[in-house]
Amino acid sequence: MKKNNAALTDFINEKYIPLEPRLKAAIVAIILLLPVVIFYFVYYQPKVNKITSLNSQTAQLKKQVQEAKSKAANLEQFENDLAEVKAKFEEKAVLLPKDKEIPKLLKDISALGRNAGLDFLTFKPLADVPKDFYAELPVSINVRGPYHNMGFFFDQISKLERIVSVTNIKMSAPKKEGGEMLLKSDCKLVTYRFTNLELPKAPKK
Repeated sequence: MKKNNAALTDFINEKYIPLEPRLKAAIVAIILLLPVVIFYFVYYQPKVNKITSLNSQTAQLKKQVQEAKSKAANLEQFENDLAEVKAKFEEKAVLLPKDKEIPKLLKDISALGRNAGLDFLTFKPLADVPKDFYAELPVSINVRGPYHNMGFFFDQISKLERIVSVTNIKMSAPKKEGGEMLLKSDCKLVTYRFTNLELPKAPKK
């Protein structure tokens, strides 16, 4: 290395004798550093930038893979939860009859009344009352029979698979026949139909 520097210095001395020693040394340093500078900017720096970019892409891909694995695990849990909710919904949906099952339900209620020894004077289905996701189906009935028979009738209604509530019970016109006190009873039976429709909300003022 020293021989090369000396040879380069001699070459400069021979070609550029008037130059000052400090300037000659600077020229020698520039000539020696030039290959290093060219190597750094032409080869080394682009490679470093490429390696940095690849490392960044690798880290991003690892993150995406981890997120995908996490989503896959959550999806499996979500599907299990959804299946469980569906099963519970199917179980509870039995309590809310669909349209085609309403006539049969009304016939069953009427049959329960007759089996309880009641005479139906009126049996009148009323207009549906829409609610959020379901509708009320009221039925106005007027029956005649002994008091305890009415109690048995209501007890049998409470044991139906479907939800049927009894409201507005009014008893009147007591009359004794055959050793029993007969009453006229007015009441409203309410069953429910699943609609899966939400009522429109009133606009806010």
